[in-house]
Amino acid sequence: MKSDDIYVLRDLGKFQSVTEVLHDRGLTCRYRILDSQILVANRYISRTLKVPLASKIFYYQKLRIVEGIPKSIEKDYILYDKVKGIEQEDLSAKSFYAILKERFGYTTQRSQEEILIVNASPEEQKLLNCQDKELLMIKGTTYLGDTDPFEYFEIVSISDFYRFRSVTEHDGV
Repeated sequence: MKSDDIYVLRDLGKFQSVTEVLHDRGLTCRYRILDSQILVANRYISRTLKVPLASKIFYYQKLRIVEGIPKSIEKDYILYDKVKGIEQEDLSAKSFYAILKERFGYTTQRSQEEILIVNASPEEQKLLNCQDKELLMIKGTTYLGDTDPFEYFEIVSISDFYRFRSVTEHDGV
């Protein structure tokens, strides 16, 4: 399979995990965990997740490899009290959202995301095995319900790994 054929189509009108989208397309992916720790919320994370400053946060960073090709670097931040013990899980074995559902019963209902173009760091270029000077970044917050933030995430990827679709209904006027 050519690298150009490996992509995720993000339907902006519905929430679906990246792993689910890849699986639906018949693509295989695996993860290499780059970092995993319990840390304290800085000002930005505390505001984003609406938790007190210095709250315990579970943080992990992974490299997503699709069909043997590194495609994205993903960082997740979740209030540790909501996922106590998750650090014992093998996060490289399956989708993070599948683990959250199986172990804790959480199902993400929606997300708010921002799409950016960012300068690639030398480390990102090395991990993604690319020479691109610019990468695509998606950062956002997921919600279990309507108002309470559950997770903050940042995804940096090869620019053609994500494709976006937005469907607008015409009201006939």
